[in-house]
Amino acid sequence: MTIDGDRTTPYGHELDPDLHQELRGEVPPEALAWVEQAVGAPVVAQRALEGGMSSAVHLLTTGAGPGLEQVVLRRYVLDWVVIEEPHIPGNEALALRLVGDTSPTSAKGAGIPAPRLIASDPDGSQLGVPATLMTALPGSLVWDPPERTPWLRALAELAVRIHALPAPSDLADWAPYEPYARTPPSWSKHPDAWLTAYELWDGPPPPSERVLVHRDFHPGNVLWTDGVITGVIDWVSTCAGPPEEDIGHCRVNLAMHHGQDCADGFLAIWQELTGKRDYHPYWDLTNVVSFDHSQVEPRLDAFVAAAAARL
Repeated sequence: MTIDGDRTTPYGHELDPDLHQELRGEVPPEALAWVEQAVGAPVVAQRALEGGMSSAVHLLTTGAGPGLEQVVLRRYVLDWVVIEEPHIPGNEALALRLVGDTSPTSAKGAGIPAPRLIASDPDGSQLGVPATLMTALPGSLVWDPPERTPWLRALAELAVRIHALPAPSDLADWAPYEPYARTPPSWSKHPDAWLTAYELWDGPPPPSERVLVHRDFHPGNVLWTDGVITGVIDWVSTCAGPPEEDIGHCRVNLAMHHGQDCADGFLAIWQELTGKRDYHPYWDLTNVVSFDHSQVEPRLDAFVAAAAARL
């Protein structure tokens, strides 16, 4: 997680007061004690990190004097997360062990700056809610770079390095997220394209390979310092599956923030790096239908129409 900047999304989320307290309120004493036992030092400061909607994430400063260090505590405080996706906390710990490894074939060895797992309570037996403690990473988010092409190239190169890592057999297998709705948005100018997306979701995915998939790969989970990537965060949903899943997810985010040309530029660079010329619209459309589209999103609508037109 970031030290120099809050984690935010480009389009933001408003939290009602009760949810804000659950996700952004102070870390309870029992959780702080657990952290202190894990790191062997007192917690002297805490700050809620913005952006997350399904877990409470805090940046904690530990130690004393010149020996201060920062760690990140994620607590799964919402009942629906634990009930609907009970495997997520354990999966995050498994993913962090994998990407925090320091061997030559690991994420760090491959040039992927990922957090290291410090401690985990995946079933909540110690804290009352599942929790993960990890190292903090330097940097801040960049959604509007001074030069877009180098930014997109760095993101694409990062995706390629992630997908080159081995995916262990005990890692969760990929499956597309459920659609947000089953009918086109009332505001859409391209309802037939949305119907096509739902039909694709119901069918089998195109053939692909099995690699390590970040599963939430987009600029909102990449930290930068002086134009260089210094952190990749949020490995909560990491799974084994097709690399195109990450590409499609990133493309949706890029299209929503910058438009179709930016999403296409990212894809073109990724295809150049991988030599993969066949990119099926399935990956765009099955990703986009899982996004919240209750609000008018003209760029999202245009993205769906463009993807459907490539079929």
